[in-house]
Amino acid sequence: MGWGSGGEDVPWAKEPGCESSHTHFASPGREREFRLRLILLVGGLVRLQVSGPAYFQLRSINIEDRTAWVQAGATTGELYYRIAEKTSTLGFPGGLCPTVAVGGLISGGGYGYMLRKYGLAADNIVDAHIVNVEGEILNRETMGEDLFWAIRGGGGASFGVILSWKIKLVPVPSSVTIFAVSRTLEQGATELVHKWQYIAHKLPKELYIRVPISKVNAGQAGQKTIQAQFQSLFLGKTEQLLAVTEQSFPELNLKPEDCMEVSWFQTMLYFSGLPMNVSLSSLLANPFRASLKGKSDYVKEPISKSGLEGIWKIILEANNLDIALTPYGGIMSEISASALPFPHRDGNIYHIGYLAVWNEKGNKAAKKKISWIRKLYKYMKPFVSKSPRSAYLNYRDIDLGRDFMNGTSSYAKGKVWGSKYFGNNFDRLVQVKSKVDPCNFFRNEQGIPPPLLKMSMPFASLKARKDGEMETSISAILALFQILVFSTSLAASSSANNENFYQCLSTHPMQYDIPIYTPNTSSYYSILQSHLQNLLFLSRKTPKPYLIIAPLHESHVQAAVICCRKHGLQIKIRSGGHDYEGLSYISYVPFVILDMFNLKSISIDVEGQTAWVQAGATLGELYYRIAERTPTLCFPAGICPTVGVGGHFSGGGYGYLLRKYGLAADNIVDAQIVNVEGDILNRKSMGEDLFWAVRGGGGASFGVILSWKIKLVPVPSTVTIFTVPITLEHGATELVHKWQYIAHKLPKELVIRVLISKVNASQAGQKTILAMFQSLFLGGTEQLLNLMEQSFPELGLKPKDCVETSWFQSLLNFSGLPMNASLSTLSVNPFKGSFKGKSDYVKEPISEHDLRGIWKNFLNADNLAMSLTPYGGIMSEIPASEIPFPHREGNMYHISYIVRWNKEEEAKKSISWLRKLYKYMEPYVSKSPRSAYLNYRDIDLGHEFKNGTSSYAKAKVWGSRYFGHNFDRLVQVKSKVDPINFFRNEQGIPPV
Repeated sequence: MGWGSGGEDVPWAKEPGCESSHTHFASPGREREFRLRLILLVGGLVRLQVSGPAYFQLRSINIEDRTAWVQAGATTGELYYRIAEKTSTLGFPGGLCPTVAVGGLISGGGYGYMLRKYGLAADNIVDAHIVNVEGEILNRETMGEDLFWAIRGGGGASFGVILSWKIKLVPVPSSVTIFAVSRTLEQGATELVHKWQYIAHKLPKELYIRVPISKVNAGQAGQKTIQAQFQSLFLGKTEQLLAVTEQSFPELNLKPEDCMEVSWFQTMLYFSGLPMNVSLSSLLANPFRASLKGKSDYVKEPISKSGLEGIWKIILEANNLDIALTPYGGIMSEISASALPFPHRDGNIYHIGYLAVWNEKGNKAAKKKISWIRKLYKYMKPFVSKSPRSAYLNYRDIDLGRDFMNGTSSYAKGKVWGSKYFGNNFDRLVQVKSKVDPCNFFRNEQGIPPPLLKMSMPFASLKARKDGEMETSISAILALFQILVFSTSLAASSSANNENFYQCLSTHPMQYDIPIYTPNTSSYYSILQSHLQNLLFLSRKTPKPYLIIAPLHESHVQAAVICCRKHGLQIKIRSGGHDYEGLSYISYVPFVILDMFNLKSISIDVEGQTAWVQAGATLGELYYRIAERTPTLCFPAGICPTVGVGGHFSGGGYGYLLRKYGLAADNIVDAQIVNVEGDILNRKSMGEDLFWAVRGGGGASFGVILSWKIKLVPVPSTVTIFTVPITLEHGATELVHKWQYIAHKLPKELVIRVLISKVNASQAGQKTILAMFQSLFLGGTEQLLNLMEQSFPELGLKPKDCVETSWFQSLLNFSGLPMNASLSTLSVNPFKGSFKGKSDYVKEPISEHDLRGIWKNFLNADNLAMSLTPYGGIMSEIPASEIPFPHREGNMYHISYIVRWNKEEEAKKSISWLRKLYKYMEPYVSKSPRSAYLNYRDIDLGHEFKNGTSSYAKAKVWGSRYFGHNFDRLVQVKSKVDPINFFRNEQGIPPV
């Protein structure tokens, strides 16, 4: 695990979990009772779910003069983004993990890199809105100072439902300084951490130096060591920082080149492992979910070097066991321990967060990982706080004690963990609880109990009349509606049809409530845009979905299919959102988007050389998880890490292993799909015809792909890559011409792809053509050089051009990512923009004269590019009818065209350039039909915009181009499995 991020509601933002203390309605029985009562009040149209999707929708942010109102479902990333939009000189001292919601973060305390200057997030709250047990909305004035005190650090979920916080923004310089300096044991890490303990809490308040500690590879192969990374934020300039560290911590030997001056907002991005120009949608994605166990401690006296070495020994024995040391002092020593329920103030020199993380499934793996963290926690006992051994609420630890029965713990039992989290403040929290929630309705397994539980009905505002009707409190209903799953779209003004649709969803048995976003919910547009890769379709004129359903479970997909069919709504299925023409998220009739991004689990069987991967996972996530398990297995799919596997595999899917192993779709051994009846089918139950159709025929015409079982393929632990750029002046035309004759005939283990673009020439103001020869070879440099000297000596490949690396790192390189890219980096698409694409297949080499005609088109256009991908190899051995993808033997190479633009007014001109080039290419590419690749969707080939219900004759216009002679078999399958054409799109497969 890396340590590139900051800490708050988890010990480090880059790590999995990002959990907080905001727990809701731990008692299923009471929750069902509450739902039943609400259903009786509003006619059965809604269900109450305080945690999860509904709470996620309460996320608006309103920034005023040095304050902001922020709803509980907003994340820290969204909050910081909105602050930074308004000003570069104000910030908020919360945590760094951008996906942590402020509702729980603040109610448990919440700390970040400005802890020593401004204290906790909870120290900077000036007002709040909460729904109490009576269903009333209270603010600071109406709730009173006792309850307002309790919810700021005492765990708001024990007292009510936090709706929003009014926060105090704090001044920050427009430019701050950060650094991250790593030291291993061999570089003196023990001595530096030992010294850090004596000085970190005494430094100026403006300087915060945190130390994440983890096990890493040592210099010797197979050896491990300890790495301490000193991460810092300084509210000032580099020159000042260097002066302070030289005086107080010269042993660290900080240099100017270690420092970076950025904005306060950018520090959050940097320590979260995100690019500095990250979009808001990227801040909402948490790619680090995994199984984990955490603990926490507070240290009052420095630990000896021998004591530290004992810590290192345990970490070296374990796997993925990390700790983070966070300095206190500064304002934290000045604020009274009773100012808030959070008591850990003066006397604490630093805080420790422990975390064990694992991806393996099953109790055996969990038991082993948890045993490691418990062993370390036990070892630490002599070195940390005592009587009680303190803990941080937001790093919830059920080992400290709990009541699993129903959360109705006694005072005596509650004090066991309560004193560790809250110290002497626990008794005051109990008094507040007794006053505001004596029946303990808001309870959880580590909640605040009242001294004596009153088991009477908590709803004073809901009284049964003698005739059995319900008398309702208007204020209670209004409060409840602010936290409903379906938000304002279920108000009384909704049409009967809308209500029936929601009722339909609610009647299906499901393990979890379905996340649903309507145009009336604040998160609707961020969800819509987060997986919209072609910004051409971000226009206001683009049709928007009636609602977005983001399933968490297979049952959600089943319910969505059944109810959309029943109520006449078209369904669009989106996994990664890379559809070139936006057909996975656009329609011209009322439609629903089924957004699969939550269904992204990956289960790898190294021994069996297979993996199950859900449709919402991306290629980057899949490759990362394979590489975690083994360097000698991989999967032959595309290189763009943010492409979703659901659509990519169902359209074919190719990458740099194309000539050795074929398409992604050629390596599918099973699948799960929801059909038009709402049934979940696998390969056996769907039958071979449908299984054939979804592997290259576009799965969205036949059902909803839930998951694929893929066949992993062997690769050497070390492969060789090169990128050789050649301009016209250096013989690009001649080299591309020669490449056409040899690239498809090379050994299967070698792929050489050519990327063509317009670039600046050596003479000022002049332009030229650049041909970039990119290659992956499944072998070593020496073998590759011999092959190239024999087959393509004209390229002049040299040893210095070659890089030996792992298969996974080769993909990072071709994607323009650093070799050590984190999983979070793989989830961000930095190339989002407006574009139009097309594709072709070439069967005969294009002459040098005609290549120059292509270059002329390029030189007369802007941002126009094309890539040439060689076929041959196994692609010539697989029959054209093996799967719907027909482009096999006889195709020398594939052409992908793309044009990009930045401004809306440039769209028409840019698309005309692309169409002109495409027209020019007609004599040189496949004919009768002019073939195209389904995953490079091109609406110019024909479409049915009205409602996707095209005739066979019209559909064959584009269908024959994508599928060749396989189109008729696809139509036969469609007619059998979906005769009503429920699963349709503007270039879909029609039934007959």
